[in-house]
Amino acid sequence: MKRSTAGTEAPAPKKAAAKKTRRARGRPRATQAVAGRDTIVAAARQLMEEVPPHQATVSSIARHAGVDPALVRYYFKNREQLLLAVIENILDTWNASHPAPAASPATRLATQVGEMLDFSRGVRSMQRLMIDECAASRSAEVRRRVRDINAVKVDSFALLLHPEKATAKESTDPLFLYVAIVGLCEFFAASQALIQPLAPDGVSADELAARYKKFIVRLVLDGMRERVEPWSARERQRTVT
Repeated sequence: MKRSTAGTEAPAPKKAAAKKTRRARGRPRATQAVAGRDTIVAAARQLMEEVPPHQATVSSIARHAGVDPALVRYYFKNREQLLLAVIENILDTWNASHPAPAASPATRLATQVGEMLDFSRGVRSMQRLMIDECAASRSAEVRRRVRDINAVKVDSFALLLHPEKATAKESTDPLFLYVAIVGLCEFFAASQALIQPLAPDGVSADELAARYKKFIVRLVLDGMRERVEPWSARERQRTVT
């Protein structure tokens, strides 16, 4: 005797087991590819305006960019490569908006000194990025790039001091000049909590910085004048002849 199936419901089909998908190595998915390398660098740079560089991890940068950390690792071999990209982005942006003036060596030196102070005040993360994060990197490539970036500045001072031969051995060492100016600028920018209370009442931070800029420009030029002004005189002589 057959059992009646009337009034009974057919068993629901079993659901297919959900398959876990793992993103394959290689290029990111289309949804992730929209957030490219530049987006990640910009997010890292923005994050380091809010926290010290040592607190900017790959995960926190990825969250700030709104992407998976795997995408960060796709574009950059390691965290130090990403931080180096941030350094280069900062410098490229600055240099594009601050072209070197076509002027006498003394004027060019004064401009460089003033702009180095502006840079130190505006980009507080740079020296920590350079020194703490990249200059002592385990990557020889990163260390070499940091060295090259700073060598460009040393060479620019060498050309101002010794125009005929940038490597000339003179009493004024362009490396020491560069280090001294960085120190003058960085300490002022980093020590506002100490310096500002010593300023006269009513002097704002920006006004104090403007006065300090004039002071260090005079300080450096008075020390370097005998090096840069003879070249200015030679330039004028060549122009006349």
